[in-house]
Amino acid sequence: MQVDELLRVLQEEFALAAPEVDAALMQWLGHAGEGDARHAAQAAELYGRLAQACRLVSLEGLAIVLELLRDSAQVYAGMDGAELQEGLAWLVSWQPPVAAYLDAPGDERAVRQVVDFLRVAPASPTLEQLDELALLLCRPPAVPVEHPSAESRGSDTAALDLQDEDVSLEVPPDVDPPLFEVFLDDAPSQLEVLAQAVRQLAQGDVSLAALQEARRVAHTFKGSGHIIGIRGVARLAHRLEDVLDHVVERRGCIPRPLADDLEQAVACLDRMVYALRGEESPPDDALEWLERLGRWARAAHEGRLDAWGADTLPAALDEPPETGPPLRAAPQPSPARGPAPAVGTSLRIGVATLDALVRRAGQGLVHHGRLEEQLRTIEDRLMQLEAGNRQLQNRLRDLEIGLGGHSVALQAGADEDRAFDALELDRYNELQTVLRFACETAADEAAHASAARQEAQAALQTVRQQGLELVEQHRELIGARLVPVRQIVARLRRNVAQTAAATGKQVRLEVQGEQAMVDADVLGRLTEPLLHLLRNAVDHGIEPPQERQRAGKPAEGIVMLRVERDSQRVVVRCEDDGRGLDLAAIHARAVELGLLQREAAVTPSELARLILLPGFSTRSQVTEVSGRGVGMDVVADRLRAMKGRIEIDTEPGRGTRIALHVPATTGVQHALLVQVEDQTYALPSDGVVLALAAGQGQVGMGSVGPVFRYAGREWRYQKLGGWLGLGGTDAGGAAKPVVLARAASGEVALEVDRIVDSRDLILQDIGRLLRRVRGVAGAALRPDGRVLFLLDLEALEQAAATPVRRQAGRVLRRRLQAPRKHALVVDDAISVRQTLAQLLQDAGFDVTTARDGFDALDALLRYKVDVVITDLEMPNLNGLELTRRLRESRLWKGVPVMMLTSRATAKHQRSAEAAGVDVFLTKPYDDARLLAELRRLTAPGAKT
Repeated sequence: MQVDELLRVLQEEFALAAPEVDAALMQWLGHAGEGDARHAAQAAELYGRLAQACRLVSLEGLAIVLELLRDSAQVYAGMDGAELQEGLAWLVSWQPPVAAYLDAPGDERAVRQVVDFLRVAPASPTLEQLDELALLLCRPPAVPVEHPSAESRGSDTAALDLQDEDVSLEVPPDVDPPLFEVFLDDAPSQLEVLAQAVRQLAQGDVSLAALQEARRVAHTFKGSGHIIGIRGVARLAHRLEDVLDHVVERRGCIPRPLADDLEQAVACLDRMVYALRGEESPPDDALEWLERLGRWARAAHEGRLDAWGADTLPAALDEPPETGPPLRAAPQPSPARGPAPAVGTSLRIGVATLDALVRRAGQGLVHHGRLEEQLRTIEDRLMQLEAGNRQLQNRLRDLEIGLGGHSVALQAGADEDRAFDALELDRYNELQTVLRFACETAADEAAHASAARQEAQAALQTVRQQGLELVEQHRELIGARLVPVRQIVARLRRNVAQTAAATGKQVRLEVQGEQAMVDADVLGRLTEPLLHLLRNAVDHGIEPPQERQRAGKPAEGIVMLRVERDSQRVVVRCEDDGRGLDLAAIHARAVELGLLQREAAVTPSELARLILLPGFSTRSQVTEVSGRGVGMDVVADRLRAMKGRIEIDTEPGRGTRIALHVPATTGVQHALLVQVEDQTYALPSDGVVLALAAGQGQVGMGSVGPVFRYAGREWRYQKLGGWLGLGGTDAGGAAKPVVLARAASGEVALEVDRIVDSRDLILQDIGRLLRRVRGVAGAALRPDGRVLFLLDLEALEQAAATPVRRQAGRVLRRRLQAPRKHALVVDDAISVRQTLAQLLQDAGFDVTTARDGFDALDALLRYKVDVVITDLEMPNLNGLELTRRLRESRLWKGVPVMMLTSRATAKHQRSAEAAGVDVFLTKPYDDARLLAELRRLTAPGAKT
């Protein structure tokens, strides 16, 4: 029995090492000349270890054969060309004869296969050496005299000594990058299958098909590890496959400790994979789990499984015994639906490349918006051109009629006075000819303008259609970034299992909504907070089994994780059935740290949120799991960076409920655009309940301040400008639009100046500094290139509640309340009106424009104007006549007037002064002088 046990250990070691040797030899054979020394050293090391193992059972003959293979590999490393190819071709055929010998040590046929293999070696031993070796190979295995028996050393030490290299995660330098990347991408989903099967096995609720699929996954990991060259993954997966073979053979009827160890070993393999992905540190207990699985495998071989654990799982599975090789779990096509649809080809694309495509698509949408705005402006200009052309045609028509009447009078005079002949009359009518040509030219120009406007409209329609396609393209790219939450579920389960093991608790994690689709970047940034949250729930929330049973609870605690996609936000709710937060301990710790006064009145909700402070912990001792105060504050920090929020609700003895609210994507946000104090802001649509026009609903006073009543309900009333630091918080004044929105303290009615629009925003990177500004959730570019800020109403409300913020708001409002002067620009030339308007707006003036004197009088009735800038020569009512009317009016006689004209004679200047003009400037004018004169005219107490 001792020899048989040692022989089985040797056979296990051979089964583990042989695939690694073959992988090294095949890579050496396929890339001869590249890394020969490394491949040779790897094969030689494994041959040497197998030789040492053979001597443990006195198989000296096989040990000599393996040492010969080791030496041959080292010699071939210095060869090249045909000699190397010949040597490697012989070396790769080593496994069949050695495997046959290990299956029947000392058997004559097995000995002959080994000798025949050595006889065809490029440097074959002599006949005498082969005969002597054959005699050694015929000896049966035995326990060496100097080697203590298994009983004297204990069965646990019967295994070969494992080394750190056996769990190494070192990636070979010549690894195939695409193959390695495919392995890393596919591994998490495969691990989830494996983890789910062993988890169901531990719960006694697993199917035989699931176990077979788990065994297949372990086999796949073993093969991938060998092919890529990652020994640790290959070794641990091989051990898992060996144990799962016995689990399938026993149809799931195994001891509870084995099921628990399988779950922990799969968690160890999971950490190995995520360490290779660069997301976690390598496990430090991999060697322990490799050895532990080896012991379980040997116990299964010897029929001692049940002796290792008294708690055996309920019963064997009901499926019929397996009669063939392990089957892949694959869905079979339904006969009613016909053949399964063909699987489309797929292409792997890097996250960085996809991010770049999304960014380019977003930039394309921004540029498209600008182009659409420019086309709309061109269309407006063409409409103005058509309108001006119609006026010109009307004037030319009037002139033509007047000139025609004058011509008729001349003709009548010519008939009475024969002094004019027909030729002279024709010469006089040349003016009519020129006028007719001007009329025809104006008509042609009108036709061209109309055609151009139609082309602009067609182009605008095409651009709008292209915009819809660009939006759809951007949405599809954003959709390509969406991944299911189940991608991180395996890590979360492992995190809970490891924390439970470290704290000596029994905890089960249940996950709902793992199919919810979330942006890959959001999910990646959310993973670390979730790990902290679950670790905290197990360590602080769930009680030890004995305490739970005394409280009438089952020994096993439950942590429930629910993931919901709510419009454009993801809500993750973490609930446990533990003891709940110890609010008394939190209060005492806060008083001890000076965060609270002992007599201060604090609500339970405020106490609960203290656990989000950096460094806050109620544990007096630091352990591997807690006590450092770096748990929940990390969650809060990460959520703030993601513009999310956290809600905490606890009930003593019943558990704690924590909800995380984060945006579902970082690229697109549908928003409601509102205007406050002449500035446009965006409110996230998922935070908007209802938008009401001015006059809908009523504002009144409630017990705690202004309230808004609508449809039989009542909301707290607040001016959005007050939160932004742009206006007061009183509810007086004329009725304005109201937006019912969700804020930190619940729904609130927000007063705005105007509701502008509702649209999808392409969010842009706002930079490191703006991310720190409370209340700013993001930003987008408007079609005119200006920045549009997306507001975070919850952060705004919280920030506005602080005294510092209120004081800063008052100071800012005083600075912003400096009145802007209003200028009226009157000129019949549109180019002059636009140029002057732009100059004055840049200088801080509000500007209104008019085309002539009558148009200016209409503008004066509509607006309160501080200064008038007018041209001298204009149709209908010129600048002099306009100024006289202003001076004669009781309302406008004190309004300063600046005349801007190209007439620079003293006669025109005297006429302007007589009409009442205050400043007379000639074109071309100097911008600085014009602005200086305007500021002088509009200064407080200025005398004109």
